[in-house]
Amino acid sequence: MKSISFKTKTLALAVVSALALNHAFAGKVSELDFAKKELRAVPTAEIPAKAAQLCAQAKPNSATAEAVVSAAVELRPASVVAVVSAIARQNPELAPEVAARAATLRPKEVAAIARAAAGAAPTQAAKIVFAICKALPTKYNVVAVAVAQEVPAAAKEILAAVGSAVPGVKMFVDRASSTAKDSSVASVMMQTDSLVQVAAKAGNSTPEKVITASTPPPAGPAFAALPPPFLGPPFTPLSGTPTDLNRTNTSEIPPGGGRNYSGP
Repeated sequence: MKSISFKTKTLALAVVSALALNHAFAGKVSELDFAKKELRAVPTAEIPAKAAQLCAQAKPNSATAEAVVSAAVELRPASVVAVVSAIARQNPELAPEVAARAATLRPKEVAAIARAAAGAAPTQAAKIVFAICKALPTKYNVVAVAVAQEVPAAAKEILAAVGSAVPGVKMFVDRASSTAKDSSVASVMMQTDSLVQVAAKAGNSTPEKVITASTPPPAGPAFAALPPPFLGPPFTPLSGTPTDLNRTNTSEIPPGGGRNYSGP
């Protein structure tokens, strides 16, 4: 009797769990369908404003915001940057999730998406960098530079966010921060890229594998001794006018007919 009761309870628990999962999945699907229906009902030019309104009505919910972005990209891919900007401006706390979702769907527009989110919600700059870099780790340099262009005062926080989101490059970011020509994010990212390239070559790997590694590679002698990039003077052309060789003033030397360099 006890065995039957135990089996009955186990079966009931499994059914309840399955129903809960189905309900959660249905909820996500219905959110996406609802967002598409609402966005489809307005002119293209009004999609960004409508998207921001839908997110605000949901009492800033990241799942709803991601569904709205997905719907906007599906209906009007070209509107993604404007949609991100509109949502982030009206709901700054949603900027990181919205930017990350948009960048995942439209990775070729990651720089514009990052700038739009940071420009609309500058107080979320570091969180925007973290969220996008977590979703697209190999784009860390593009994202960091783009956000820094909009919020230069957050440079320190932006660099810290890159290291936190992409552990594989943290060591390189830290070193680049101390050896770069200046402390700007663009300069640090350029130096970081150089260090990643060197580490990949030394480890017979690829930059992508170095970047996406859960931990950075050990700093071997070759990496430890790597100097910062050296910028030489600009190229200066030779003075004077180049002349052509006049073959009439030359003479042909037969084999063995040159100067005798043997000792006396």
